[in-house]
Amino acid sequence: MPTQGASITVAGGLDLVSSSHALFRTPGAATILENFESSTTGGYRRINGYTKWGGASAAIPSGSQLDAITGLIPYAGGVVACQGTNIYWSDNGINWLQVNKDTYVSQTGTVAVTAGSPTVTGTGTSFTTEFAANDRIQINNINYRVLSITSNTVLTLDYNVASTVSGQAVKKSGILGTALAAATTITRSNQSNNQFDFYESDGDYGTLYITDGTNKIAEFQITVSGGTNTYYFEELERSAPTNPKVCGIFSERLVVAGQTASTSTVAYSTRLKPYDFAGASAGEIDVGDIIVGIKVFRNSLIIFCKNSIFELTSLDSTPILKSITKNIGCVNGNSIQEIGGDLIFLAPDGLRTVAGTARIDDVEIGSISRKILPLINNLLKNIQQFTISSMVIRERSQYRLFYHKSGQAQSGQLGIIGTFKFDSNGVPAFEWSETKGMELKFCSSELNPQNEEVKFGANDTGYIYEIDKGNNFDAANINARFQTPDMDYGDNGLRKSLYKVKTNIEPEGTQNNLKLRIRYDFDNAAVPQPGEFAVGNLSSASLFGASTSQFGTSVFGATTLPSKSVLVTGSGFSNSFRFFTNDTDAGYSVNGMFVSFIAGGRR
Repeated sequence: MPTQGASITVAGGLDLVSSSHALFRTPGAATILENFESSTTGGYRRINGYTKWGGASAAIPSGSQLDAITGLIPYAGGVVACQGTNIYWSDNGINWLQVNKDTYVSQTGTVAVTAGSPTVTGTGTSFTTEFAANDRIQINNINYRVLSITSNTVLTLDYNVASTVSGQAVKKSGILGTALAAATTITRSNQSNNQFDFYESDGDYGTLYITDGTNKIAEFQITVSGGTNTYYFEELERSAPTNPKVCGIFSERLVVAGQTASTSTVAYSTRLKPYDFAGASAGEIDVGDIIVGIKVFRNSLIIFCKNSIFELTSLDSTPILKSITKNIGCVNGNSIQEIGGDLIFLAPDGLRTVAGTARIDDVEIGSISRKILPLINNLLKNIQQFTISSMVIRERSQYRLFYHKSGQAQSGQLGIIGTFKFDSNGVPAFEWSETKGMELKFCSSELNPQNEEVKFGANDTGYIYEIDKGNNFDAANINARFQTPDMDYGDNGLRKSLYKVKTNIEPEGTQNNLKLRIRYDFDNAAVPQPGEFAVGNLSSASLFGASTSQFGTSVFGATTLPSKSVLVTGSGFSNSFRFFTNDTDAGYSVNGMFVSFIAGGRR
């Protein structure tokens, strides 16, 4: 019989909802896509791993695995991590500095202030040399900013003091270098799901604001002079909300929401004073629904509630609040991320975008995760069991959502990856895959000053991890599987006997363990099914030399997209292919295949 062939280009991502008949027409889609990602350049790429930040010398911030990691964010060339009752910072993952400390240091002399006045009078003070405008000063255990300095004995605060004081020691915030370690701890309750945002106008790295729904708003800043860090930490007073869950910087203000006593209220600070919630331009807005998250998007603040979504377009003069939808809300605020010129979030019917939800008036078609609906339904059904976290990997146009279950084995920890692409018709869409074994409880991604992307995650071990790095999950194998739908090569009534599959595999180093499995007629038990086929040893090509040597012995001009022919057996009216590895070898991309077969009888 004459041989025939078919070329398959892999594309489309995971599809768990289309019928088997429909999938005949999209043979490059995936019915299993675990620990792979859709590449923006085409094909499916096995994902990278993660490793402890700090390598073999990595340390737990608090020193105790029993203290739960409750949040983290890159800051000042390092990471701020919240663990247990405390907040820590490190620039290497090895040496951690507890930062929830009293950073107010005594200065020369004493001060007196009359209640209702902003004028501070000093005795034996040196205001002109020891203070500058905007420095933090503590009066009667309340934190103020210096507005101006008249002389060594007179300065003006940015706000009237609440009560009269006299003969009080002068205290200025800002503690140098390692002196922070010996400072008095500011006691905080057990933290829960910390949220962060930056006020970028302050200092070398901006000022970091931290909320968690349990404690006062925390403010942390690092400045650098002569190679020495100065640390500032305080909990906001001045009528600040006591325990908001979420925070964001909008309209040059700190905006917070989710207080225990007022779950539907958005509170905002004085303009240009994110620490001041008592000024004339500060205020509150009640949206009438439980707030679960806020996100600055373009020139607006999007307020995600349990059953609705609002847009706040201005805080100047009279605040302008608009309704995006009153028919659908956000299930978990940790799912909210900006990608593809829109905001993505987890809704009761799946993952949605704000623009898409507003445009189509809340109907189900607004869900962008329909192709992975079984995964989403399982997540939503058991949402109370999971800690949700999400991140964006900008260089790959990728949204990642992780749902961590405490007590679950590492191999059973789940997540999903959505790669934002344009389909063959130029229509933007997400291609989805699944992660298994990435034990991430909280994660974050930011761009550092060198425009290099940094990604960190944390799990039940208490360590901080660097995500998307290496070829293992903290020393554990990466178990990766890609399975195509059943394909009939255009004729479901014709039997095909496969004899060769020419794979297009792009390795990123040495890969010795890639295997191929073929199943005929939807894995029909009555049909003989062959065993596994080894794809063989794969290595990335070198320009001048072997992959381990810059100038070695390899052939100049070697291809970077090796094709590997695999002799196979078996026959059926349709078949699927599964590529899989379970190892710590280099990553690889499956781009497509050419299938050779002999046509047999017709049914």
